[in-house]
Amino acid sequence: DVHNYMAYPVLYSFRRCPYAMRARMAIKISGIKCELREVVLRDKPAHMLEISPKGTVPVLLTPENTVIDESLDIMNWALEQNDRYCISLK
Repeated sequence: DVHNYMAYPVLYSFRRCPYAMRARMAIKISGIKCELREVVLRDKPAHMLEISPKGTVPVLLTPENTVIDESLDIMNWALEQNDRYCISLK
């Protein structure tokens, strides 16, 4: 259920997608603990499609139930949480 409280953000990703790679890198650099859900593109998870019907990766679901489904927006979100190296994209 999308409305359940989550301790950590959930990132739907595909390991070879360059957009998902940069989202994962920003989350890693910011030091955010995140539940990573690797997606098989030919068999996308129902929950991912429920929160982001366009069905592309990456998709981030924050603990506040905000859905972010563009890699640059995910990067900005991660750096807004903790920009340890002062590399903000804004």
